Amino acid sequence: MARDLARRVAAVALLVFLACQIATPGLFEPVRRALFDTYQRWAPRHRDPHMAPVVIVVVDDDSLKANGPWPWPRALQAKLVATILAAHPAVVGVDAIWPEPTSEGGSLGGRARRSAPSPDETLAESLGEGPVVIGVQEVTGRSCGQGGGDTGPFAPVLMAGTASLAGLPCFSSALRSVPLIDVAAAGHGVISNNPDKDDVFRRLQLLSVIDGRVAPDLSLDVYRVAARAPFLTLYGDRRGLRGVGVGPSTFPTERDGSLRVDFAPRDEWTVCSAGAILSGRPCSDSPNGPPVSLNGRVVLIGLTAPGLADQERKTPVGSMPGVEINAQGLENLMAGKLVRRPGWTAFAEPALTLVIGLFLIAVLPAARPVLRPAAALLPLLALVALGGQAWRHDRLLVDVATPAIACGVVFVSLLGGGLAEVDAQRRRLRRDLEIGRLAAARAEGELEAGRRIQMGILPTPEGLAPDPRFDLGAVMDPARQIGGDLYDFFKIDADRLYLAVGDVSGKGLPASLFMALGKSLCKSCALRGESDIGAIVRRADAEISRDNPEMLFITLFAAILDLRTGTLSFCNAGHDAPFLLRPGQPVAAITGEGGPPLCVMDDFPYPTETCQLEPGDRVCMTTDGVTEAMTGAGALIGRAAVERILAAMPAQASAREITSALRAAVAEFVDGAEPSDDLTSLTLRWRGGRAPP
Repeated sequence: MARDLARRVAAVALLVFLACQIATPGLFEPVRRALFDTYQRWAPRHRDPHMAPVVIVVVDDDSLKANGPWPWPRALQAKLVATILAAHPAVVGVDAIWPEPTSEGGSLGGRARRSAPSPDETLAESLGEGPVVIGVQEVTGRSCGQGGGDTGPFAPVLMAGTASLAGLPCFSSALRSVPLIDVAAAGHGVISNNPDKDDVFRRLQLLSVIDGRVAPDLSLDVYRVAARAPFLTLYGDRRGLRGVGVGPSTFPTERDGSLRVDFAPRDEWTVCSAGAILSGRPCSDSPNGPPVSLNGRVVLIGLTAPGLADQERKTPVGSMPGVEINAQGLENLMAGKLVRRPGWTAFAEPALTLVIGLFLIAVLPAARPVLRPAAALLPLLALVALGGQAWRHDRLLVDVATPAIACGVVFVSLLGGGLAEVDAQRRRLRRDLEIGRLAAARAEGELEAGRRIQMGILPTPEGLAPDPRFDLGAVMDPARQIGGDLYDFFKIDADRLYLAVGDVSGKGLPASLFMALGKSLCKSCALRGESDIGAIVRRADAEISRDNPEMLFITLFAAILDLRTGTLSFCNAGHDAPFLLRPGQPVAAITGEGGPPLCVMDDFPYPTETCQLEPGDRVCMTTDGVTEAMTGAGALIGRAAVERILAAMPAQASAREITSALRAAVAEFVDGAEPSDDLTSLTLRWRGGRAPP
């Protein structure tokens, strides 16, 4: 019962969790981000600084100390670009824009000053000497433009198939460099990227829409220029993009045109100081390290000095400037091995949740308690291994954290459902116990009433008229509240006394009812005027057997004592032989031919037998509850022990004293053990044939 309820509760919890996972995937996005960041820190991308394709040139503190504060004169910036281009890099990307004409003047006066090139012309000339990509800054307005604005000469875009731009970020206009500088560059790319909601930069926004035109990111356009591709190709469907093509290469993207960056640790990057390049010193990633060649490599120029625009930004592997984030993404593109989160993960991850949840629901309740922790831990370990291997070998981002949370939800639901059912069972047991107690109390009262009725139908010696010729002692102690033993005595007439002791098969209520029936029928048969005890027993056997559906039987010793002569006429129907106590002689047994118990054999001819008593003789009739009394260890008292007890009775002991002494001796022998059978004893002492006064 507890197992079934726990499974039902866990199944409902699993279905609710699955519905949330499918319908509201953003609910688990913080968990996914934390998991994917853990992948990045656990197994980051490694690179050889001397063999890597991208070199970063930074305007750092040393550069500012040597050349003055930023912004530098454009002639100095032109010198930096020209010096880098002289080293024959594959392409140069400048993470900067020049939105206004400079107000700088030349150092000569008069006509010579007017004939010298302006700083903007000098910078434009330097930018035009090689493959240089410069930045463009998007501007957010009230509405996204539909084209026609002055957004700069972005690379042409070819739409493949039904690719839609609906998912791309859209901006109203762009902040670009002055036209003279702008047209001199070989390419243009957007230089701003936005972090995720937790202010951590994990992606590059490769594509966006500015005033109705598709604009590439700086890194993407640097790659395009390096690959000598004249245009970009967009792939996707009506729901958004799936990838971008640059020449022969195609890169998968998110629906919003972003690329997840596979970061490398910062200590593996080669960063050259712009001041060193301007001063003619070799570029090196350490004071005593070998010089770094720029020939054939991609160079990105950025600002990293404190107070400049490109400040440190948080990433999964630590803080780094924005130009380095662009460099990381650019190397991902050039290596061709990108972080991927394919569309099938939207179906595979809920499937994992379902499979693991069903596994726990099926296995945990059936497992032994000692094995349940291992059974619950097994799917978690499998998830960790699956997610780790997918990242390490294929750079696949598989969300195993959400199925792991589902494991916890299912486990807690199983535990809670089991505890709830156990508590419900405990309450039911308590209620059943209370009902049982009430029923037991009611039954106890009924049995007590039955005991009083049973004891009330048994005669007492005091109920007979005083007769000096005999005295009687009788006791009946049922093993339970009511029993199946019986005894009876009454005067048939003035000189004949009827005596009987019997034992009904079984105990308890059925035996007591049958005992009452047998006693009443025996007495009825004895009072019909019949003087032959054998005939009385035969008639009683027939009457009792007539209505006996439970097939019970009665062992019976019945006798008629002639009070004048002491002649004891008796009939033994399968009962223990009575004890004869004669003064001065050993205890004897009153035996005879007898017959089977009543209700065992139809029409059995029970005989009448006789025993002559002498004055002072005592006859002790018992049931097997006396001779078979048992201790807690299972030891029987036995008939011989009963004979010794009776033999120790004084010769003048009355019938009542003998009965009481026998009862006490049996109680001492069993020493408080639960009675194994009803105990009944009836003792007669015949004093002689003197007639009553």
